[in-house]
Amino acid sequence: MTRSGVGILDDNEEADIAGFMLEACGISSTDFLMNERLLTRENFEKNFKFLVKMAENRGYRRSSYFVLGYFILLTGTGISEKMRQKILNAAKWEHEEGYWHDKGFALKRKIYLEEFREKIRIHKAGTKLHPAIFKYDWMDFLASKVLIGVKQFQNFNESREFYDIEHVNLDGCNLKSIPEEIYDLRNLKTLSLEFNQISEIDKETSNLVSLKHLYLDYNQLESLPESIGNLLSLKGLSVVHNNVERLPISIKKLKNLKYIYVRGTGINRVPIFLKNSRFDTLSETIYL
Repeated sequence: MTRSGVGILDDNEEADIAGFMLEACGISSTDFLMNERLLTRENFEKNFKFLVKMAENRGYRRSSYFVLGYFILLTGTGISEKMRQKILNAAKWEHEEGYWHDKGFALKRKIYLEEFREKIRIHKAGTKLHPAIFKYDWMDFLASKVLIGVKQFQNFNESREFYDIEHVNLDGCNLKSIPEEIYDLRNLKTLSLEFNQISEIDKETSNLVSLKHLYLDYNQLESLPESIGNLLSLKGLSVVHNNVERLPISIKKLKNLKYIYVRGTGINRVPIFLKNSRFDTLSETIYL
C-alpha cells in the first residue's frame, strides 16, 4: 500500500481507480484535480451502475469503495443501504490497525476514516458532503487541539472545553454559514471550511486574532469583507473556486501574509493597490 497522505486519493491504487471512473464520466483526472465541481450528480448517477460494476469486478477491494464513497459524498448521489454498508465496512479502522509503522500517521489515518464513515453514515441524496482535508501535525491531535467535523464540534461546544483548541476543520459539512461559536476561539490558528455552501464571511471573523490560516475553497462566496484586514496574524488565505471578483483593500494591512490562493475565482490579476503598496512581496504571494 503506497500512500502519500491519510486521505482518499492519496493512495496510488485509489488514484488509478478514480481516474478510470472519471474517464467513464468523460472527465480527465487532471481537470478534476483542478476543479472537483466538474463531476456533477447528474453525470455520476448516469454512470453509477457501470461504476459499481467496475468496483465489484475488482473483487472486495477496499480502494474501490473508498473512491465510490468519495464521489458519492461530493456529488450528493443517492445510494442503497447495501452500498452504504459496503463503504462503511471498507472504511473500518480494523482493516489497517497495526499496519502503519509511523504512529503519528496511524493516528491521523484512524481519525480520517472515522470522519469519513460518519459522513457516509449520515449521507442523504441531494446533500453534498466531502471528506475533511487534513492540514495538521499528529501532535496536535494527540494534544486534543484539533476539532474535526460537526459532531465533534458540537460535543465540544456543549461542554465549553474550548480553551486549547487551535484548529477547527468543518470541511464538507454542508454549512450555509460559519457557526457563531467559532468566534469565541481566541486561540484558533487554523480554520478550514472547504466544500460548504457558505455565501458570506461575517465581520465577527476579525475576533479570531490568532488565526494564521483560513481555508474557504469551494464555497459560494461573492466577496470578502474588509474586516479580513483585521486578522493581523494571518499567513495564508485560500478562496479557490468561489465567485469572488476582488480582494479587499484592507489586505494591505496583513504584514504576515505569505500566500493567497484565488484559482477559479473572478480574480485574474494582482490588484493594483498591492502592486503599488509598500508590501512589494505581497504581490508575489497571489496564486491565480
